[in-house]
Amino acid sequence: MYKNALKEDLIRVVENLDGTVESTDTIVKLKTKIENSSTFESDPDFLKTLIQNCIDERVSRNEREVTLEKQKIELAKLQLAQLEKEIELQTAKNKALSLNPAAKVEDKQFETNIEKMITSIKTLSLPVPTRSENFNLFFQSLERAFLTKKINDEYKSEILINLLGERAHNVLLYIKEEELNDYEKLKSIVLREFQLTPRECLNSFKNAVKSSGETYIQFAARLTANFQYYCSLRKVKIPLNLYVIL
Repeated sequence: MYKNALKEDLIRVVENLDGTVESTDTIVKLKTKIENSSTFESDPDFLKTLIQNCIDERVSRNEREVTLEKQKIELAKLQLAQLEKEIELQTAKNKALSLNPAAKVEDKQFETNIEKMITSIKTLSLPVPTRSENFNLFFQSLERAFLTKKINDEYKSEILINLLGERAHNVLLYIKEEELNDYEKLKSIVLREFQLTPRECLNSFKNAVKSSGETYIQFAARLTANFQYYCSLRKVKIPLNLYVIL
């Protein structure tokens, strides 16, 4: 009955049996409390199941913690690799600048232009959403801002990652290098990571409620974006007359 059970499992069993656990209780004392309980005599099968459930929960919790630690290690490795690349790139730049001082001005101008582009796009697009169903609306506003500011394709991925901030960490864990520089591929990965399933998207559309800080035009735009995204997931073509209604 106690096979593979640790002290922490026995403590949980005693607590579930409404028993009192003392800080000085040993494994032997905990087993005695379990065996002296009314449940031990009246329903031993239930007690066996309870012990096994406590063991299974501990094992599952430990596995989750191990997985989380592995993810943290992988993220740290990725960040280290990125840092090494940045150092390598900066070393190459410094060497080039020592040979060509004029390039320093061009490099500074390039960094300033990137910062200006990010600031400009952030101003023209919606903030990164906290709710999954709003990611498609976020991308619509982002791509409209790209079009307005005539942003070249080579900068779109970098801007997107900058806007996502910490939320990009999960994506960066498994994204390939060639996908990192391809905006469309990066976008699909982000949507796959954060977006809803078709059923959830449809339910979100049906149950949508206008928030207090939202205008009717904004609410209608959110509904339209959700419905269009649902149709794209289900590969349903929206009739032209329905576009007029939307």
